[in-house]
Amino acid sequence: MTDFLFIDIPNQNIRNGTDLVLTTGRDSTGVSPGTYVADALATPALLASHPELVAQSSNGRIFRALPVDGRIPVEMAGAIGDGTTDDRIAISAAIAYADAIGASGVTFGRKHYLLSQIPAADLPLVAGTRPRLVIAPKPAVMDWGGAALVTQAGGKGLAFGRNFNGGVIELPLAADVVVGTRTLTLQPGLSANLAVGDLVTWQLGEVPNDTTETINWDIARVVAIAGDDVTLDKPMPEGLVLSTVTGANKRLRKMPLLRDFVLRDLELDAEDLETGVQLYGAQRVTLERVGGTNMRGGLVMAQYCDGLTLNDCWQDGALVFNASNGAAFAFAECRNVHLNRPRVRDALTMVRAEAGAEVSVVSPHFENTMTDASGNPLGNQVIAFHPTGRGKICVHNATVTGFGGYSLANTSNGIVGWGGSILFTGITRLNHPTSPYSIPLEFISGTLDMTIGGVQEIYNMERLRQWKRRFVLRDGESLSVFGPTGMLVRARTYTSPGLTVGPGQQLTSFNLGRQGDAGFNIANGVNGQLIPGKDTGVRLFGGAVGGAQWNLRLNPLKITVITAPGAGLNAANEFVEFEGWIAEQKETDFTVTEADWRSIGIEREPYEALFVAHDLPPVAAGAAVTVDLAIPDMTGGDFVESVRMSGGMAGLLLRSATAMAGMVRLVFENPTAATIDRAPADLGVAFFKPVVGG
Repeated sequence: MTDFLFIDIPNQNIRNGTDLVLTTGRDSTGVSPGTYVADALATPALLASHPELVAQSSNGRIFRALPVDGRIPVEMAGAIGDGTTDDRIAISAAIAYADAIGASGVTFGRKHYLLSQIPAADLPLVAGTRPRLVIAPKPAVMDWGGAALVTQAGGKGLAFGRNFNGGVIELPLAADVVVGTRTLTLQPGLSANLAVGDLVTWQLGEVPNDTTETINWDIARVVAIAGDDVTLDKPMPEGLVLSTVTGANKRLRKMPLLRDFVLRDLELDAEDLETGVQLYGAQRVTLERVGGTNMRGGLVMAQYCDGLTLNDCWQDGALVFNASNGAAFAFAECRNVHLNRPRVRDALTMVRAEAGAEVSVVSPHFENTMTDASGNPLGNQVIAFHPTGRGKICVHNATVTGFGGYSLANTSNGIVGWGGSILFTGITRLNHPTSPYSIPLEFISGTLDMTIGGVQEIYNMERLRQWKRRFVLRDGESLSVFGPTGMLVRARTYTSPGLTVGPGQQLTSFNLGRQGDAGFNIANGVNGQLIPGKDTGVRLFGGAVGGAQWNLRLNPLKITVITAPGAGLNAANEFVEFEGWIAEQKETDFTVTEADWRSIGIEREPYEALFVAHDLPPVAAGAAVTVDLAIPDMTGGDFVESVRMSGGMAGLLLRSATAMAGMVRLVFENPTAATIDRAPADLGVAFFKPVVGG
């Protein structure tokens, strides 16, 4: 028989006994040849539903397309893949036909398929922009084989959810929820919408800053129905008083769920695409080698999903004039989410987790190279990892490159108790021309490997050294103390119960900084982290504590204490205790010895004796005078660290300071050619007692 095309089948008289037809193309020679069979599935109903892949000969015989290796090539349904012809209808037809005949899915060539948005008439539940393809709620593998999906004029790429797959049946509760129960009471008559075996989600309680979201949710199966009572196969993890919820999250929902679905080897060649893949309600979904270019929103957005695995997914680039307004990977109300080797360039955020989402990220690479329309970096608008609303992100072996001036992580949403949490493990590598805006040092374990402006610094965050100092406070004090060098990772303070702290109080300033920078006053009002009678942690961000303190991280730690004159501290024995944990730099040209470390305060208990308005005797030219001062706490083995006088020494030199039983002996010398008669001044003697092992 002469070669013919698929569109020629209606003109062919194909005799009985010829059950297989091989065409040379679809509507032009060489385009999508295929094999068509006349069998029991080739029915008039199949012909009516899928005319793109089923045809009837002139003598009434029906032939249907055969899968190739179990799948239907989309070209057999008429897809062109030239990047300019709209292939949405053809691809949708191939997917629907594969489902109808029980094939394993569809296949794509390594081409560029242009897909328009699905018309509003076909998606009546969707307000605003619409997707190109709707994922069917069934187990399937959608393998694009390295093809690119070309989009124009915004919208979404692939989507699954309540607005795309048939809507939601809302089942609000009629009674409060008891923790641990598996039985919930629906409002009267609503249980008729359910049957034993149905899958539902529960959504209970609300997130304060976004009442449409909740952290108390799960997917469960209905195991019994008795009147308005519905019993699920899972217990409630927490109770709920319905009257405390202002929004709708006091309900069950029966909605479409996507389960056991795999999407792989797809590139979204976007033009202003809001979301590449959007999922709402899914279990056990895997994305492999899915990526997008020039995104306006993000590559993946998921909500109410349990069990998402993303392998080698990527987002590359955003339109400069319409920069990314979201995260490349955004998750809310999701758990068991695993991102393996994601790579993102040009986005405001790599991973966002909110509303209790739990995400683990392994070997991510984030390139902070996005600029504004003028070519300027976006600075602290960029947050590499952003858990909020009790979201949790665990990052292992992260690499961040590109511009500096970003935040490695931000865990706050501005509402107390509703921030997020993050943990960096393994090796965290940062490589930038300038320092990042902030780094959550307290949440980094393992190794921090930074190259800033071509200079590499490596810190072992598992080998932290403790430095501790107690400041016994006296009136009118302005005392600066220097501590060790290195990265200050964690810090805490304890303030004696009777001390008043803040502007106009006894302790007006407790500045934490570095040599060369005054630092940040943690005793100052709303920013204060000194609470009388409390042991409190000091929130540390590289760059936020003392401003330039981050850039001076290799300088010694500096603490400056300032008290008010006449504050009544001289006899009160009030104090502030500071304790910090320092990460030492590895592979440097110098080493801090154990003796050096201990000599700067870690193993000593400090004291200071203050003598108010002490009047030294006159000291003749070239002479010396010995002054004995009573200090009941002093013993002969104590170490006198410093002697200070308000207003300075007025030309005198301190020759010696000797600790003795119940007193200190000071020897002052006058090196000048005239007698010095020092005016009365406050004289302070700081000393330490020996510590066993110190």
